[in-house]
Amino acid sequence: MADKFNNYDELLGNFESKSSNTSRPSNNGNSPRRTVGNTDYGKAQKRNYDNPENKTTQDKNQGYKGGVYFSNPPRNINRELNKMNKQNVGRRTGPRGSAPPVVNNKPPKKSKAARFFGSPKFLRPVICIGVVAIVSLILCVYGLGCINDVLALDKDETTVEITVQEGMTDAEVLDILHDNKLIKNKLFCKIFLSVFEQDGEYISGGYTLSRSMGVEKMIATMKSDYTNSETITLTFPEGYTIDQIAEKLEANDVCTATSFINTLQKVDFSSEYDFLKNIPNKEQRFRVLEGYIYPDTYEFYVGENASSVVRRFLDNFENKWTEEYQEQAEKRGLTVDEVVIMASILQKEAANSEQMPTISGILYNRLDRPNAFPLLQCDSTEDYLLDTIKPKLTSSVEDTQLYMQYRDTYDTYSEACKGLPVGAIANPGDAAIKAALFPEDTSYLYFRHDKKGNIYYANSFSEHQANASKASRADSE
Repeated sequence: MADKFNNYDELLGNFESKSSNTSRPSNNGNSPRRTVGNTDYGKAQKRNYDNPENKTTQDKNQGYKGGVYFSNPPRNINRELNKMNKQNVGRRTGPRGSAPPVVNNKPPKKSKAARFFGSPKFLRPVICIGVVAIVSLILCVYGLGCINDVLALDKDETTVEITVQEGMTDAEVLDILHDNKLIKNKLFCKIFLSVFEQDGEYISGGYTLSRSMGVEKMIATMKSDYTNSETITLTFPEGYTIDQIAEKLEANDVCTATSFINTLQKVDFSSEYDFLKNIPNKEQRFRVLEGYIYPDTYEFYVGENASSVVRRFLDNFENKWTEEYQEQAEKRGLTVDEVVIMASILQKEAANSEQMPTISGILYNRLDRPNAFPLLQCDSTEDYLLDTIKPKLTSSVEDTQLYMQYRDTYDTYSEACKGLPVGAIANPGDAAIKAALFPEDTSYLYFRHDKKGNIYYANSFSEHQANASKASRADSE
């Protein structure tokens, strides 16, 4: 434009001449020559358009503001493009004026095999077969476990020690067997026992059982005194401890040492035997019934029930504890337990039965003078701690503390052990029990032995020390 026209007046004149052929009204060709700014055009603009009467209808409709008018005013291209972009977000665009391409959302066709294996006609039978297979496997495993509980097919010889209390029912016994993994299917075993019920009640005591026995044999073992007709005769010397007796029983296949000791420790026999009803401090004793397992000669069944074995010993003690013994104990103000503890010390301290009454008199003299003799100081009580209790304990912190407790309750050399020890230190015979009930009246307060068993008595500590020299000379001869 700048090259074709020399100034704006020529440009405007050319524009108006072209516009005269349009429908836009003009000023009848009387419009003055237009200029810009303070030119005649500016005056005409002010004169013609500032006056509302001079405005044409189209001027009013277009909202003309005094500038150059175009019938198609220029647009803001950037704004239009931004608007179009916002409208076309997410649309697929093609060439201008063309329709957007059609998107095919249909999944690809599956093969016949894929359609068959994915169809309900195929899946339902497969699922049913899988469920049946799993259920069958579970039932098979359960069934084998049930059969093994009865017939003991796995032949597991691992033994387990259990304890049965008096008056237990089948359900309670089965709970014990299940807890110790001797059976797997408690419900099946309960049904089995209800169908094949065995006569008799459970005998309280300890039992050595294994899975190889099967539940039927286990129950039979716990309901009978013995399962073998073969017998064996055993003699237990006076002064044997419970641990020594247990070892001898196991060595001769009567019962295991563990089941014998567990029966003594865990089964309460006081309801059956009156002399056991008033035993104090049971929880502090190393072996609760030490002193009551009467030493004698017995005939046992091979494989006998441990409870039956214990009852043989206790029955014998009951028979040996006569009315005369009971009356003498009451006369001296002693309980059965105190007599047994004293008798156990006499059994271990005396070299023979002739020495027992005199030693008994000496020990009672010391007990009657607690201010002068607060400690009994018997070597046999210390020997029981070191030779019987200590070997059964470990070096753990718990067992070390337990050993210290036993030392304070058994060792009569310990400052904490006043008077008699808490329990018996052996199982005394009749001579020791009689000596504990009928001590010799003596003034002696001390005694000692040489290696040959000769005894030396003393009334004072100085005399007791002199006897030490005598015993030493006798040992050297």
